[in-house]
Amino acid sequence: MTERARPDEAAEPPTAQELARLARRLARERTAREEAEAIAERVTSDLYGALQALTAVNASLRDFVAVAAHDLRAPLTSVLGYAGLLRERWDQLGDAARREFIEGIQRSGRHLERLVDDLLTISRIEAGALHTHAEAMELRAVIDLAIESAARNTPVELEVGPDLVVLADPDHVRRVLVNYVSNAVKYGAPPVELRAEAVDGWIDVHVSDHGEGVPEEFVPRLFDRFARAEEVRAKGLEGTGLGLAIVRGLARANGGDAWYERHGTDGACFVLRMPRSAAEGVGV
Repeated sequence: MTERARPDEAAEPPTAQELARLARRLARERTAREEAEAIAERVTSDLYGALQALTAVNASLRDFVAVAAHDLRAPLTSVLGYAGLLRERWDQLGDAARREFIEGIQRSGRHLERLVDDLLTISRIEAGALHTHAEAMELRAVIDLAIESAARNTPVELEVGPDLVVLADPDHVRRVLVNYVSNAVKYGAPPVELRAEAVDGWIDVHVSDHGEGVPEEFVPRLFDRFARAEEVRAKGLEGTGLGLAIVRGLARANGGDAWYERHGTDGACFVLRMPRSAAEGVGV
C-alpha cells in the first residue's frame, strides 16, 4: 500500500528567481511567435503583390500580342499581295501598274516600320532602358520640323516666344510634337494652333484644335498603352493606341511631362513641358 506524503513533505512554492526566469522564457516565446507571425504576414503580402504583378504582366502581354498580331497582319498581307501579283503578272502589267504596286509595298513597309519602332520604344520606356541625349536647342527649329512632317498641308497657327531654348533630346521632342500635330490634324478640326511659352524653369508647348475634343470618360486612360476611344474605333481611323503612351514616356525621360487639357468650349489641347535651358539667350 502506497504511503501518503505528510503535509510537511509538500512541494515548496517556486522562488522569485524561478518565477522571473519563467516570465523571461514566456516573454521570449511570445516575441518569437509575434516575429514569426509578422514574417508570415510580410511573405503573404509579398506573394500577393507578386501575383498581382504577374497577372498585370500577363494581361499586358496578351494586349501586346493581340495589338501586334492585328496591326502587323494588315500591312504584311498588303506586302505579300502586291509582291505575289508582281511575280505572277510582271509581264502582263504595264509600267504604271508596276509602279503602283511597288509604291503600295513601300507604304505598307513604312507602316510596319513605324509600328515596330513604336513597340520597341514603349518596351524601352517601360524597362527603363531608354537613352536620352539632352542638349540645348532652339525650340522654334524643332517645331518647324515637326509641322513640316505632320501637318499634311494643314495650316498651323504659331505663337512661339522668341529665343526659347529647351534642354532635352531633340529627336524625342520632335517625335512628341509630330504626334501632337498629326493627332490634331487627324482627329480634330482646324484651325490647329501651337503656342509655346516660358513658365518659370520650364517651357510649355500647347497644341490645340477645334474638333470635338476627347470624351470625358476616356480622359483618365488617354495616355495608357493601347488605349483608343470608341469613337475613334468606330470611325475606322488607324492607330495602335501607343502614341500618347510613348509621348508621356519620352517627356518624363527628359525631365518633363505631358498631359491633356480641354481647349476652351471645344476642341482638345495637348501640352508638352520641357526643362528650360540655362543657355537661353546666349546664342545657342
